[in-house]
Amino acid sequence: MLASGLKAQIKQAPHTDYIDTLLSHFQNPGKTYGSAPLWVWNADVTKGKIDSMLYEFKENAFGGVFVHPRPGLITPYLSDKWFDLYRYTVEKGKALDLDVWIYDENSYPSGFAGGHVPEEMPSSYNQGQMLHLEKAATLPVGDTTVFLALKKGSAGFELINRQTQPTAKGDYYIFRKDYYRKSPWYGGFSYVDLMAKGVTEKFIDITMSGYEQNIGKEFGKTVPGVFTDEPNIEVQGENNIRWTPDLFTTFQKTWGYDLRPHLPSLYEQVGDWRKVRHNYYQVLLQLFIDRWSKPWHAYTTAKGLEWTGHYWEHGWPNPNHGGDNMAMYAWHQRPAIDMLFNQFDEKSPNAQFGNIRSVKELASVANQLGKKRTLSETYGGGGWELRFEDMKRLGDWEFVLGVNTLNQHLSYMTMAGARKYDYPQSFSYHSPWWPYYKSLNQYFARLSMALSSGEQVNNILILEPTTSAWMYSTYQQSMPRRQEIGQTFQSFITQLEKAQIEYDLGSENIIKDHGKIEGDRFIIGERAYPTVVIPPGMENLNHSTATLLKEFIKKGGKLIVLEDVKYLDGVEQPEPLKVIRTYRIQTSDLPLGKWTTETIRIAQQDTLGDLYHHRRIFPDGELLFLVNSSLEHGAKGTVEAKGKYLYHLDLMTGKVAKYPSFAKGKGQTFTYDLSPAGSQLFFMSDRNDSDIPMQTVVAESIGKPIPLTTQVHFLSPNVLTVDFCDVHLGDTLIRDQQVFHASDTIYKHFGFVDGNPWNTSVQFKDHTIRRDTFGMKEGFQVDYRFTIKEGVDRQALTVAIERPWLWEISLNGKPIHPMAGKWYLDKDFIVFDARQAIVGENKLTLSAKRMRVHAEVEPVYILGNFDLQSADKGWTIIPATASKLGSWKTMGKPMYGQQVSYSKEITVTKGKKYQLKLGKWNGTAAVVKVNGQVVNDVSYPPYQCLLDSNLRNGQNTIEVIVVGSLKNTLGPHHNQPKPGMVSPWLWRGVKQYPAGRAYDLYDYGLLEDYRVEEL
Repeated sequence: MLASGLKAQIKQAPHTDYIDTLLSHFQNPGKTYGSAPLWVWNADVTKGKIDSMLYEFKENAFGGVFVHPRPGLITPYLSDKWFDLYRYTVEKGKALDLDVWIYDENSYPSGFAGGHVPEEMPSSYNQGQMLHLEKAATLPVGDTTVFLALKKGSAGFELINRQTQPTAKGDYYIFRKDYYRKSPWYGGFSYVDLMAKGVTEKFIDITMSGYEQNIGKEFGKTVPGVFTDEPNIEVQGENNIRWTPDLFTTFQKTWGYDLRPHLPSLYEQVGDWRKVRHNYYQVLLQLFIDRWSKPWHAYTTAKGLEWTGHYWEHGWPNPNHGGDNMAMYAWHQRPAIDMLFNQFDEKSPNAQFGNIRSVKELASVANQLGKKRTLSETYGGGGWELRFEDMKRLGDWEFVLGVNTLNQHLSYMTMAGARKYDYPQSFSYHSPWWPYYKSLNQYFARLSMALSSGEQVNNILILEPTTSAWMYSTYQQSMPRRQEIGQTFQSFITQLEKAQIEYDLGSENIIKDHGKIEGDRFIIGERAYPTVVIPPGMENLNHSTATLLKEFIKKGGKLIVLEDVKYLDGVEQPEPLKVIRTYRIQTSDLPLGKWTTETIRIAQQDTLGDLYHHRRIFPDGELLFLVNSSLEHGAKGTVEAKGKYLYHLDLMTGKVAKYPSFAKGKGQTFTYDLSPAGSQLFFMSDRNDSDIPMQTVVAESIGKPIPLTTQVHFLSPNVLTVDFCDVHLGDTLIRDQQVFHASDTIYKHFGFVDGNPWNTSVQFKDHTIRRDTFGMKEGFQVDYRFTIKEGVDRQALTVAIERPWLWEISLNGKPIHPMAGKWYLDKDFIVFDARQAIVGENKLTLSAKRMRVHAEVEPVYILGNFDLQSADKGWTIIPATASKLGSWKTMGKPMYGQQVSYSKEITVTKGKKYQLKLGKWNGTAAVVKVNGQVVNDVSYPPYQCLLDSNLRNGQNTIEVIVVGSLKNTLGPHHNQPKPGMVSPWLWRGVKQYPAGRAYDLYDYGLLEDYRVEEL
């Protein structure tokens, strides 16, 4: 093996990654590199649910879980029961060799501990978090809410002492404290001030003390660390600025002047507004670091834990949420971002996927500060329709830019009630592709290990113009220049990435703490840069950055300036910046061709694909990961690289083979050919290992098609989702209510002012479940109507009802009964016998004799052997027709989202080779079975595979299984939802019961037959 062959020729160095370490574990990297989903505890958690889901996570090759409390959670958060269940989870995880991470909040954003912090520490919220500006001609008399007042004069603003100065008419700026609003999302409290002294320490104590007592022995072992989610220092409300009790004293100490007379500069272009804004946001950032990041870093370091999690990195260059994301990453042992939804946007600085800058910020901090692991919370809100191909493409894109831990968003414990609308999809048994997900998890585990090994060393430092954007930021209406800075920088970074330039980004705050000059190198932590770039949009430099740059130039470092740098700490100072400005060139003169690394050159054959690369250095060679992020076009080209030998590491199979290359000078050249959403991982080295075989490169060949008949079988019953009902509340009848609004109406009727509490609220302690005290006369009824045509097989009809123990259930006035052991989609969706349905209109009644706090009104699911036909309201059930090729939607199964088998019988002759090629198809996944066993996943281009090793001599059954999605079953169905960006709000605002043909549904199915070819 290469592992032994290379290692024998190299003296082992301590703490250094060699390729043999990677290869010896490449097939099965282990839990350390396995993905770990946000496992949503959104139910009445039980040990049985914990057992079944952990077993499935293990079976599907996950490395662990992040236990994530989230709306819908019935078990009181941080209660004795909570910790008992958590302790059990850690014990079970340890037995299964799964990591169990702590998520530090009940939902998000982190900091309020599900309401416990504001309850136990009123000063966390009641001192105010903002100052509200009101302009007036006179000062109000006797108004004790006035915090401070300024009077505008010819020389600026004067601070008014209201006790000693008269209240004459004038131009007054009056400031009052303002407060974060109370919300059911915060357990009935408000969010807290994370810049106020002691708040973070209180949060850590409240949150972590119970974990220490119950699972502390597993800290740093089965419990690797803690995830924090979107903590922030944002401003809420109009005409407000961020404030904290010691803001003014901290500002004075930092900058040497009183901020109070300059507060109008934070709203308007008055006075030295660039300077004031720069100085102000710098103080807020440092307070956020000092009061939030440093306590958490100190705690996790002391406890042997990793601190991971993310901020709101998609707001840049807006500093509202925190000021500088990169500066915050410096304090995490495993810094992280999130990349949600399934919309690829390479232009906007506020985008999710496609936002190169956002991932490069993360990777750069990791490179500079020696953080081996990074993480991304991924896929959330991509919709039930998210395909395996999308998952691979989006994950590859993140990883090639610098992520190496995959954290799937989300994995539901239950879909009951409104929980099913919580930014789907779900990485759990609820999803029809779940039985086939293991191979993709194994793919990312191998990739995670590879990109956590060696080092990424980039020689170009691009400074990020964050402090320049501060100068043009206000909380009310930002100046257009701020967005120009953001957009210009975003475009510049994207240009570099597409030109295959290797670079890191630099945060001025990190440079302040970790920057220095050694020789002609600009040092940040563990990285040394011979070239530094001041990018387009960077008008300002912090004084500490400018000082280092001058020393860098003096010692022979290479500086490239692409913007007119005018300001130091927000103050225009042309003379001190003169030496830096002499290096100014136009962006069009940028020598991109000279910026390619000496060890590798990538030549793209065409520009149709969307090529990215990631290179890592080992003592014994270099690793190269190539990714094509285009869904429409392939990417072809050549690579010139050091090393005499080339090895291909197959991420899908875990196999390693030599790859064809040709000698060129002291190195080699080879070709790459990536399918849409394709990727390849290579290792380049001077060392040969004769034990590793040469990879057989199979050219795409056109075989002889074998004429075979295809049999089509739907593997689950057809479904009609009835998502409208009639609501009876006392003497009131409300017809044709979409279920979200029906549930909302009922909860509000019974005193829940915000509607369904499991949808809109975080339960504080047991404050929601203890409201379950309604009397026997406080009930309601809902009726679901569906129509059956003559000829339907009614003997096979069933209906699935969510949590039926909450209701008295009848069909056409007669009770119906559950079928033993039968459930649909979720183990709390129980299947009932519906054979007593009649031809014509049917009425399914759910009656709550008394209101229950859990009585969410949700769709019901009619199941059976039938087709659907559009009606004026929804659908009509009609007799089933024969299954065939084509769209399920057009053959009477528009809401079907499960699996369909397309099988062929073939007689095989020993010694001959065969391949399978899909034609046009649509689904979330497609797998190939031979004689009942899964043999290949053809969910990815080019959608084909070889069959010869799986076939036996004589008769064989070949199946292609096409998997649909719960998009067609669960929605969103109404108001023209935008694909790939699915939130709970897409199930709201449905005002009328539409015809079936108006439902938003996808054309799943094998749209043309697949071919089996003899080669």
